[in-house]
Amino acid sequence: MPIYEYYCSSCNNNFELKQGFDADTVQPCPDCKTSSQRNFNVPTVIYKGSGFYTTDYARKNTQPTSTTDTTTPKTETSSEKSESKTETNSKE
Repeated sequence: MPIYEYYCSSCNNNFELKQGFDADTVQPCPDCKTSSQRNFNVPTVIYKGSGFYTTDYARKNTQPTSTTDTTTPKTETSSEKSESKTETNSKE
């Protein structure tokens, strides 16, 4: 069961309650018994091991040694393919 943090605006009291997921977001303050609101906090996430983007695929701080762009291979266009086919047919 998760622990939720609550804030009472009447007496400025912060307190925690261990509740289920389906519990009401408004609970009575243990000090003044007025209604208090649940605070939302961002959970901390730590990625350990392989299988996560941040550990496996993140950009490394190394610079490439060559200045040429090798990411896209050169492909033949349809007109270049048809020209090469006609050249092979004419040689026969």
